[in-house]
Amino acid sequence: MTVTDENTPIADTTEPFEARDGRCGFIEEMQRRSYDALSRLHEGVHSVVLTDFPDYENIGDSVIALGQARFWLRAGIRVESTYSWRTISPRVYDSTTPVVIQGGGNFGGLYPQHSEHRYRLAEQLRADTLLIQEPQSVHFATERDRSDFAARMAPRPRLRVAVRDTASFAEVRGLVSSVVLAPDSVHMLGRLDAAAPSRASVCLLRRDQESALSAGVPADAVDWPAMTFSDRVAQRLRRSIVEGAVTRTMNRSTDRWFADAAKRLATGVALLAPGETIVTDRLHAMLIALQMGRRVIAIDNANGKLSSYASTWFRDLDVPVTFAADVPSALAAV
Repeated sequence: MTVTDENTPIADTTEPFEARDGRCGFIEEMQRRSYDALSRLHEGVHSVVLTDFPDYENIGDSVIALGQARFWLRAGIRVESTYSWRTISPRVYDSTTPVVIQGGGNFGGLYPQHSEHRYRLAEQLRADTLLIQEPQSVHFATERDRSDFAARMAPRPRLRVAVRDTASFAEVRGLVSSVVLAPDSVHMLGRLDAAAPSRASVCLLRRDQESALSAGVPADAVDWPAMTFSDRVAQRLRRSIVEGAVTRTMNRSTDRWFADAAKRLATGVALLAPGETIVTDRLHAMLIALQMGRRVIAIDNANGKLSSYASTWFRDLDVPVTFAADVPSALAAV
């Protein structure tokens, strides 16, 4: 992967983990912890093929990809090629280069299309090729989902799995022989620049199957923006005319995949920036806001992802995040 614009979030123009004010705060400490864990996960790896790139609206998953890219850049690991789950080439299954699966989201049945992609890689990738799952949460929705993972993913001999919290670690440690407890890769981006806040709070709340909210959502609450029909048409025209990717399954260059991710991060930062305090039940809205220097009031999602993450990594750090049971309690604490 090449980086041509030093202002893009995947450019690396600073010394690792250097605090801007000369002090090492929680942002720099989490960056250090992320780098150390990812170094263990990628031990002996010099180049990778990236799969499952997040070619969809979820800003959090794009930020994970950018954090992974920052680690690979610092570690001197080359990205040979990048694929979304829709554009993966059959040639990937014959790769002798280590293959990595995009981090984030969830292992365990909540997103069946992505689970199937991962299972196919585990089953069909050359037996002598290393397969790495980047930092991920694990929540088995049903016992069938657990047994599918145990039968299709876990037995692969050359497999390394990174999980983001201790609850996920407990789910897989008896199934997979090589498991690394690692922070989310977003921490590799360090401090994120943002415009000064202009109001007391911004509420960013889920509207999908991972939401645990039943009432009290304010009218001005937002979520990660979804692409409109016109957005999708414009994207298809751009990729067809400018890039020559005529069909949806034609793959793109690594730089173009990551350019889209950088735009999504910029959108997310702009969405959160007006608030002095961010109220959210999204893990990556919480982490992005903290790295922007904002205070966060977090509400757990349906599978406890936020509190599990915070209890794993923030317990010994001075992090400006508190938890509320519901939206009214969170708004009262702003």
